[in-house]
Amino acid sequence: MPINQGLLKRNPSLTSEQFFESWYGRHAQLVVPFFLHFGITYYAQIHGPLSTSSPDLDLSSFSGAAEMLSEDVLKIFAPDPPMPKCVQDYYEEVILVDEKRLLGSLATEHIVQVDERTVMGERKVVIQDGKSVVEVEESVWETWRKYEKRGKEEKK
Repeated sequence: MPINQGLLKRNPSLTSEQFFESWYGRHAQLVVPFFLHFGITYYAQIHGPLSTSSPDLDLSSFSGAAEMLSEDVLKIFAPDPPMPKCVQDYYEEVILVDEKRLLGSLATEHIVQVDERTVMGERKVVIQDGKSVVEVEESVWETWRKYEKRGKEEKK
């Protein structure tokens, strides 16, 4: 199965160390419930310094890369059936807020997709075989459950 790699730029107000610590330490936890909801089977972060197998690719402005199976990307960005409102709200109110803090903008505004295995660095797996390999704090799960509860109440 092909793996999608997307290059990301950190918020310039964060040092590389702050970015990587927060991206893996906090942001990864926030995406786990969302990704597991969609049945994502693999998600990893590639931390810099980055290197590439492509002589034409300039990595100097990028801090890291997100990595996901191509079929999993479609589960999130072209879900069938459409994303429930409560899940969309979690994405917009929790994940995207943190993404803007980390990246200074939405990833979709600057992400650069590259071919599989184009970018190398320190790979930190977050989800493997459909299971989280990072410990997610109870406060994150509580927040996720509040959004799920909101969704159940909206159906009434």
